[in-house]
Amino acid sequence: MPYPPQAMPGPGHHGYPPQPPATAPGWHPAPHPPYPQQHHPGGAGGGQGGGEQGGGSGLKKVVIGVVVLAVLAVLGIGGLAAYQALGGDALPTAAGGAQGEQLLSPDDIEELLDGRSQALKSGDEDTYLAPFAGDAKDTQKNLFENLRKIPFTQADYSVLKTTGTGTDEYGDGATVALDVAFVHKIQDVDVRPVSEWYRWIIKRESKDAEPRITRVGPAPGAYGAKSYVFYPAPWDLYEDMHVVKKAHTLTISDKKYAADTDRYAPYIEKAAKDDIELWKSNGPEGTETPTGFVTVLEPNRKTYSSLYGSRSVEWEAGQSVAMPTFDAGFGGDEKDLEYGGARVKMDMSGSRFTNATYWPKLVQEISHHEFAHAIVQPLEAASGGFAADSSTRWWVVEGFADYVAFRFDSELGAWTVRNDVTGKEFSGELPTDPGAGDEVSTNYTVSYLAIRFMAEKNGEAAALRFVTDQYRHPGQLDRQLRTATGMGENEFQAAWASYVRSHS
Repeated sequence: MPYPPQAMPGPGHHGYPPQPPATAPGWHPAPHPPYPQQHHPGGAGGGQGGGEQGGGSGLKKVVIGVVVLAVLAVLGIGGLAAYQALGGDALPTAAGGAQGEQLLSPDDIEELLDGRSQALKSGDEDTYLAPFAGDAKDTQKNLFENLRKIPFTQADYSVLKTTGTGTDEYGDGATVALDVAFVHKIQDVDVRPVSEWYRWIIKRESKDAEPRITRVGPAPGAYGAKSYVFYPAPWDLYEDMHVVKKAHTLTISDKKYAADTDRYAPYIEKAAKDDIELWKSNGPEGTETPTGFVTVLEPNRKTYSSLYGSRSVEWEAGQSVAMPTFDAGFGGDEKDLEYGGARVKMDMSGSRFTNATYWPKLVQEISHHEFAHAIVQPLEAASGGFAADSSTRWWVVEGFADYVAFRFDSELGAWTVRNDVTGKEFSGELPTDPGAGDEVSTNYTVSYLAIRFMAEKNGEAAALRFVTDQYRHPGQLDRQLRTATGMGENEFQAAWASYVRSHS
């Protein structure tokens, strides 16, 4: 989800997360005034993501908005059967029944994809590139070299859909448009295979000629939305992708930002290690969660916004993009839908990274938050729907991520409460979305206080069990609250509101 805004400009007016105060206990005064921050736009997504295409957001989990979360859950699935189950064309259809010689059969196409999969695994660049032609060959050379830097446990190309007959109807060869899923699992990051969708244009001049892939780009859209193809990934964007590999993290950027990426990577790794150890020690047993994370650092806002085709809001500082499981056997039953993992992206031009004094503290804060989202992402029930109780409550999603972030920096957490709650309007109702303008920071922080209140009342393990249960069964909030706190929904909200006011 999008991470909340960074501090807004203007005296005494801050977004989320805050800039450190000019002076605070244990902190030396900053040598410069706070860096200018991004503004909050009106509106924003909830549940799973942000606003319009082209950005990530604050430490929010990812995908789109409260309503669109449900859509993504239903539509953001992989596999051939996904097209069929949701009304798409039959797959594959390369053979066709038109007059003329068949030049591109389903077997020809399968051989083409399998050859690229095997060459990628073996590291045989010449074989991988052999069928590509023209500009496609150049871009695929960069792609191949970038992909070889990632520790995949699975990396295969699979047919999604073929458009065209594959026959030579007019004596000038056959051309098909092939929608291809790059099905992959990154070691320790994905608990199930996920996918990115491409479109290949394949041409074969005659039976005596080899098929040629003449153009490569994103699939034009899944179910009418480009955001569901998860293109471009960083391996598509960067001519030379820089990857810092550590025990629990892959931190990625364009090679030209290698020095900055190398500087931030140890702090990102520290946050990952903290989150993983927290979940291991106090999280519920039997949860299938990642033990590693991928983070892309990008300072160019337009490039950042394009990553993974994710939707976002203008004020966000980072985003954890939920990656649906690729399941060729999906049968259309909502209970079968799953998430395989997540991809984190952060805007490296934001003040968390540029603050001259406090950047190590703030880089860890946003990393703790985003990785918290990524840890629980595979637990989420993706059945979706448009009813309020069909997706994980926004205050649970964001409150949990902020709870994790401030658990490892109680000083920053306390300052955030003073900054975002004290003296601010408070409705006494648990937030259902980020809100707009000044509300955004406050809504994030009071959500954090909800999970902190729960942990203080009955222990951290109970709070983490509650979060897990809410992700798995979002329609059972009242029961879950009674189990975690001994209070039903209305009673819990009243007690939480008193707790928030006691910290105002």
